[in-house]
Amino acid sequence: MVGIDSTFLSLMLHPKSRPPLDPTTKKPLERVEDRIEKLLRDLDADGERIVLPVPSLCEFLILAGRDAPAYLDKLAAMRAILVRPFDEKAAIELAAKELEDRAAGSKRGGSPETWNKIRFDRQIVAIVSTNGGSRIYSDDDGLKKYAVRCGLTTVSSWELPLPPAKQTEMDFASGGPE
Repeated sequence: MVGIDSTFLSLMLHPKSRPPLDPTTKKPLERVEDRIEKLLRDLDADGERIVLPVPSLCEFLILAGRDAPAYLDKLAAMRAILVRPFDEKAAIELAAKELEDRAAGSKRGGSPETWNKIRFDRQIVAIVSTNGGSRIYSDDDGLKKYAVRCGLTTVSSWELPLPPAKQTEMDFASGGPE
């Protein structure tokens, strides 16, 4: 089981969306659509299911605006996607983690983010974690740091591998053997 946040959901459902910046080049990430397609093929080949936390879905639907119903139809057709709520189990796990942070002296766990953002990110991580997720796909630094603290592996869009290059037929007209 793996989890995704709203950025990855956006890249999956709206491949032409604005690509994230590659931190090494400081330019838009190249071939994002190819990377996401490869990720989805690889997850499918591995039999992985994708946990979509309801807070991530909400964030995406707000951005989608009037197009939200069409995206919900796309989501409904994707068998590998499991939309999961912030339920009792997630609430218990999140409360336990926050109590640990408070005992260590900071309910924010050292994060400089706003309290609302911290809460939102923590709910996403708790939902993925309590639904059996071992990895979360996100470009959000705060969410990734918290996910790692909770034992999840994180993968950013710029860390996704590109698919192998397609082999093309040799062009004998351009100087090949005669």
